[in-house]
Amino acid sequence: MSVRRAVSYAILATLASAGPVSAAGSPVEVAVLKPHFFGASHGTLVVNDQGVEYRTTDKKDARRWTYEQIKQIQVLTPTRLALRTYEDQGWTHLWTDRTITFEVEKGQQITPEFSAALLASIPRPVMTTVLPSATGKLRYQVPAKHVRARRGSEGELLLYDNALVYQSAQKGASRYWRFGDLASVYLLDRFRIDVLTYEGGGGDTRSFEFQLQSDLPPGFYDTLWALVNAPAPLREPTGR
Repeated sequence: MSVRRAVSYAILATLASAGPVSAAGSPVEVAVLKPHFFGASHGTLVVNDQGVEYRTTDKKDARRWTYEQIKQIQVLTPTRLALRTYEDQGWTHLWTDRTITFEVEKGQQITPEFSAALLASIPRPVMTTVLPSATGKLRYQVPAKHVRARRGSEGELLLYDNALVYQSAQKGASRYWRFGDLASVYLLDRFRIDVLTYEGGGGDTRSFEFQLQSDLPPGFYDTLWALVNAPAPLREPTGR
């Protein structure tokens, strides 16, 4: 057995309770509008452990999605969020999934408390640029740069016992990932780490490459790898 694998198994034994946040959260809601080519409908987006519902007096827009119909919920900015679904866009965008975008009503915004409630309620992957107000115990932190084709951002990678966070002062750059929202992690070399997320975009996953601006703290990568690759809990058969 390799040293890394042995260390990883030891970490899993001590951090077995640090998996993804439970989906059993309280309902959360926010006043939103759904833009149209001309005008918009107004209503309330309600999220609970059963799914997501858009409540509006506009009957053409009123809709409820179960989590089996949702690929991901994305908090794009404090005033904008989107649902990526398994529905096809239609004949104008063949073989692409439908994304429904909502804008928060003027004078309101998605708060850190709303993000925290969203993360606690939703079993599907969540992408949020609005960091929750509180998280678990901080284990490691390291200054890092997110490398992008045009313009990167600088910030810190923070490893908590229940999430990986990239915190940056640049607008829209921050991310909060539950371990279940990460597909994999790779240590490219001493000063580079790659985080593969279920963020989507043009595909189902997105890679985040970080340049580390200091030596990686001992144990950071092995702990992260173990938490991301923790075995999923066994489920009892439902019967026939």
